[in-house]
Amino acid sequence: MSATRFLPHVFSTALLLSIFLTYAESANLNGVFDAGWTTAYQSADSINHLHKRLNALGMEQVVLQYAAVEKTHLYYPSQLGFLQNTQYKNNQLFPKSIEAAKAAGNKLWFGLYYDDEMWYSSPEVWQLDSLAARNLKVIEELYALYGDEKVIEGVYIPQEIARFYWRGLSENTTVATLTMHFLIPVTQAAQAKGWKVLAAPFYNQNLESPEELQAFFESLFAAGFKPDVVAVQDGIGASDNGRNHADILTVGSYERSVAKACSKYGIDFWVDMELFRTDDPHTLADSARLSAQLDTARAVGATKVIAYDLAVLGNAGLDSLEKWFKRDSSLATESIFEIRRSRRATRQRATDDVPKYIDPRHKEIRYYKLNGARVKASE
Repeated sequence: MSATRFLPHVFSTALLLSIFLTYAESANLNGVFDAGWTTAYQSADSINHLHKRLNALGMEQVVLQYAAVEKTHLYYPSQLGFLQNTQYKNNQLFPKSIEAAKAAGNKLWFGLYYDDEMWYSSPEVWQLDSLAARNLKVIEELYALYGDEKVIEGVYIPQEIARFYWRGLSENTTVATLTMHFLIPVTQAAQAKGWKVLAAPFYNQNLESPEELQAFFESLFAAGFKPDVVAVQDGIGASDNGRNHADILTVGSYERSVAKACSKYGIDFWVDMELFRTDDPHTLADSARLSAQLDTARAVGATKVIAYDLAVLGNAGLDSLEKWFKRDSSLATESIFEIRRSRRATRQRATDDVPKYIDPRHKEIRYYKLNGARVKASE
């Protein structure tokens, strides 16, 4: 299956239309998450080949999701005592990925220490302090090992930040405690090394409105949490008990709410795009859905779109992306930025112009315009 994109409006000049069409076709994914589930077992040659394929697609940002997962995985040669009890010590993924990124011209983000015990049930202050302390030790060790490597963009905080965790489920768990006892110390420790900090929070449309989500992130930023990048998960594909976290009709509103919060506090806004199907999280979604997700992310102002994740892609998935999202690097950087600004303005007008009532027979048109994209799947 392939996807064809159509412009929502006709631009005033033929020249701008021609340039815009070229950009629309070349818009692409900028990177991918690697959780290590499969790559940790691969040879250096295999990882080198993978990075070259990713680079050829324009997916130069590679987020190694974890440095270590409590009691299960360790992805770099750590000497820290609390990481020696991991079941699977695949501790060469980081060094192998560094060499592969160098050869391919990619950039790496190092995930940190992950322990989800109590995280989903409102952790107490002492638990946040313990989690932060372990992450600080991991940052120190990673910097001692790899601080001179130019391919490292920064670190990724693997604990996912979701608003409904922090509604005061206990007296000791609030936005203030989350920021002061975990997010701020970890972020500042990495930034003090000259590394950027990336967070990839998710949301659930069944639990919060776009306005609530924006207010939550503004409260985090106002409390002093200042990552360099927030890449909100678009949630397309994720579900609980048959209820989707997000759908293609509403995702733009939620992404835009986070984008507004980031813009207000000077934080770079990305989108983390889910690749998997809702009915099968191990299978890549079809091209029409992925094209709609990608176009929506661009329309709301994402400066980069990264995808989750390599385990879903595999070789067959990379083959598909090579067919669906061919890279076109023929445009100058300055031209792309100018086109992006024009595109945002035009897409916003397309959204604003959607009538309040739309005949059910025209549901397909409403679907496309709400997301700032028009996608038609061919047979």
